[in-house]
Amino acid sequence: MFFDKGKSYSEIEKATGHSYTTIKKYIECDDFNVQNSYNRQKPKKSDLIRPFIKQILDEDKIKRRKYRHTSERIYERAMDECPELCLIKPRTMRKIVKEEREKVYGSKQCYNDLEHPGGEAQVDFGEIEILENGSSVTAHELVLSFPKSNAGFCHVTRSETKEALCEGLQKMFEHIGVVPKVIWFDQMAAACIRQKGQDGKGVATENFLRFATHYGFEPVFCNPYSGNEKGNVEKKVGYFRQHLFVPEPNIIDLEVYNKQLLLRCDEDNNRCHYLEETKTHNDLFKEEVSLMHGVTKAPYDTSKMVKCRVDKYGHAKSDYCWYSVSPRHVGQYVWVKSYANIIQILDDDYREITMHQRSFIKHKRFTHWVDFLGIIAKRPRALKYSQFYSLLPDRWKDYTESLFTEDLKKAIQFLRFCLLEADLEFANKILAENLAKEVREPEALWTTYYRFKENNELYQNTILLDHVPTVPTYNITLTDYDELMGGLRQ
Repeated sequence: MFFDKGKSYSEIEKATGHSYTTIKKYIECDDFNVQNSYNRQKPKKSDLIRPFIKQILDEDKIKRRKYRHTSERIYERAMDECPELCLIKPRTMRKIVKEEREKVYGSKQCYNDLEHPGGEAQVDFGEIEILENGSSVTAHELVLSFPKSNAGFCHVTRSETKEALCEGLQKMFEHIGVVPKVIWFDQMAAACIRQKGQDGKGVATENFLRFATHYGFEPVFCNPYSGNEKGNVEKKVGYFRQHLFVPEPNIIDLEVYNKQLLLRCDEDNNRCHYLEETKTHNDLFKEEVSLMHGVTKAPYDTSKMVKCRVDKYGHAKSDYCWYSVSPRHVGQYVWVKSYANIIQILDDDYREITMHQRSFIKHKRFTHWVDFLGIIAKRPRALKYSQFYSLLPDRWKDYTESLFTEDLKKAIQFLRFCLLEADLEFANKILAENLAKEVREPEALWTTYYRFKENNELYQNTILLDHVPTVPTYNITLTDYDELMGGLRQ
């Protein structure tokens, strides 16, 4: 009306009923694009935690896939490390992690759903990283999974030996209270001979077949390089690694940790099944328990025992490692009994001589020096050139260097006794107490030891009764003793 018909603002106002300012605004307007206010990005709660998520995903890029974080693990870490920033729910966390991860790793593949018979299980090992004494160590997770219910159980081992496999399965059988009728394995050296029988299938070793017969399950071995034949346990190995061992757990006592780990597996099995959302893994597992049988009451001895001769250094060799026995057994034959994590050394009458933690690093020598300090005491100056000397605290090193031969013998004998009854830390405490009082005699070490070991409760906080009589005091002089002896001494 303004441009085509030449009408003024007031004429347009009368004709349309719009206000003068509105008419002027649109006549002078050059941009008629619609400004959608709802397209503006508003701050979200998830924006606070996104940098934390991105940092973890960036760190995972340099790690192998099986050591990367899952969305659930990221959420747990966020709640522990920065709860003030994690204001979202687990479902939102999964969505955010998925968005960030798809930018890096792309979309997932599609798989076919398989039907599994109940009462059967699958077993496999997987590598994990754990912390021991502050350093990272490669360990192994032994996983037992049930494809029908998707229930799974895990046990940490130091190796993939036959002893570790049998002991781990034994612990898991005892925990769940049943044994599967069939268990699928790959052709691992701990259970299978690398050859095929008449039916073209893998052959179990004699020891493992005895173990399987004891617990009443049939071992079935997959074809080589065919992980798809036991895909459920393959997936479960990765799942446990990401959910239970990221970041690396600090393990002090492996046996205690494994007991707690099985309880954590029970909690994890309370998750809903991915196909039947109304039932948990435990619910489905209970349904297939009837297809399995109970655990035999007689425990199976999972150890390996070999006879070895003790060399002139007092050590016996087992699996390319040397373990100390005792100087008195030099030249004799002993039984070396190997368990999953310990080495037990027995005499001819199968009585225990000593015990070591089993090592899986070849060509190493392990010594219980308390058994050899008696020999060192006979030649005390050899202490400085023994491997035991490097284990001594600096205070004991300085102290032994300051002693003469006879006093050094006594100090070494005391040190041996203290290691038998207590430990090296306690011996260091005793020496520190004596040196603080400027007492350097070796005999004084025994006095301080028994004083520390004394039960102070026997005389502390003692309350005397009112009827206890007071003991009179006596003034004694040497003259009284002279009179008792018949007069003064001439």
